[in-house]
Amino acid sequence: MPQSARLRFGHGLIAVVLCLGLMVVSPARAETLTPDPGSATTDLPVWQRTLYKTLTYQAVANLSDVALYNLLIGGSAATVGSFFAANALSAAALYYGFEYAWQSLGPPLEETDAAVLAEKTVLYRVINSSRNFALGYTFSGNVAAAGGFVVANFVTDSAIFVGNEYIWDILGPGTVHED
Repeated sequence: MPQSARLRFGHGLIAVVLCLGLMVVSPARAETLTPDPGSATTDLPVWQRTLYKTLTYQAVANLSDVALYNLLIGGSAATVGSFFAANALSAAALYYGFEYAWQSLGPPLEETDAAVLAEKTVLYRVINSSRNFALGYTFSGNVAAAGGFVVANFVTDSAIFVGNEYIWDILGPGTVHED
């Protein structure tokens, strides 16, 4: 793919992800981030809910990561395939471990609000950025390219993370709603 086409694709992807993220956490919707404590009870064990959250987050985040990798670092089809495999495995393991620990040790689901969601997002993104830098540097051999990948990934994956959290923790798939 020519450099100008990669740039247009990358800019379009970033714009879409940012718009989705802004829709999810806009001030007009901030008050909707607090679930009604009496309306739902979790019907999935922590490990299973964590697995499903991992699958939904990683499906979107890995596509975004590969697009950003192609845009900022590039390489042959074999290199992109290797990056995808390394990224998918390491990201899924990190996310699952983080999410399981958060659900087991963090605040109860009923206490999830905008502040808790922001705290969780920042904590995960900081931890995940070191993994992204290691991958970016491993596949590019260039500190600047790895740093650019981390910055772009921080922005796009933060929006994806917040969207996934909002869907799972606020809207409540995996819960039983009492009528």
